[in-house]
Amino acid sequence: MPPKKGKKGKKGKKGKKGKKGGKGAEDGGGEGGEGGAGEPSEKESLLRNELEKVTLELDTAKKNVEELRKENEWLQQEAQNVRVESHEYMSYMEKKTTKRQTTIITLSDHNKHEIRNIQLQQEIMEEEFNDKENELKKMLLEKQNLLTKTTQELGELGSYKKLQTEQLNSIKNLEKEVMKLRSKHSETIQQLKSQFLRDKREYQQDSENKISTLQRKANKEAIMCLTDHTNNIKLENRQLRKELLELIHKTRALQDHKLELEDQRRQLIREQQYSEDLKKLRTTRQHKVFKSFGMLGEGDNPEDDQSVTGSAQS
Repeated sequence: MPPKKGKKGKKGKKGKKGKKGGKGAEDGGGEGGEGGAGEPSEKESLLRNELEKVTLELDTAKKNVEELRKENEWLQQEAQNVRVESHEYMSYMEKKTTKRQTTIITLSDHNKHEIRNIQLQQEIMEEEFNDKENELKKMLLEKQNLLTKTTQELGELGSYKKLQTEQLNSIKNLEKEVMKLRSKHSETIQQLKSQFLRDKREYQQDSENKISTLQRKANKEAIMCLTDHTNNIKLENRQLRKELLELIHKTRALQDHKLELEDQRRQLIREQQYSEDLKKLRTTRQHKVFKSFGMLGEGDNPEDDQSVTGSAQS
């Protein structure tokens, strides 16, 4: 801390008194001339300059500590921003995953619609088949009726018997063909159903695998990004903590040095005060001695006695 102005003023007054006492002893020099000088010594001036330098260094260190504290707060804010951005990224990936799942559900609804269309087509084909079967049965009945009439009309004719046999064989062949068509139609429908179910399972499995792969990749990237940012912030915080500790140690050392300088200054002030008190005591004793020997009148001042003493010593 710089010295107070009040103490300088007191020292100045003491210096003026010393000068008044030393006017009558310019030729004598000695102790009276030294006691009148109130200017600070060279050692005290050096200590005062060093104290001012230490004070400036302490103020600079405090400013550096404040700047480092603000920078640390900024880094903490950046870390919070990184956490918020990571959370937003995870939310984005969750929304993206939900969207893909919605797409799969939409495809499943589409497949259900396709199955319904196939079922409708199957029903239409069955109706057409039933219609054809009824028509064939109707034709068969007509043929049978025709055969019956022909048999009745030409029962005794061999050619008509042969024709009957051929028609019966034709009817049997038609019935076999109808059975084959029905079996083939059923097999075709079953194959279509099986193929559709296989395609559906494969597509669903492929979609789930892709979504799982994307989700793992996104989680891995988010964790790596968050880890890198966290490690960088930790390293910066460690460096700032190290610098802050160094500044604190330096500040404490400067504070201790400042206290030592202040103690030395107070010691110097006490020594100076002690020296001035010794001079005053010496002057009072000399005055009493001169007065006892009659060398000094009652109205004389101790300062005049000091000047007389100085001349006597010279």
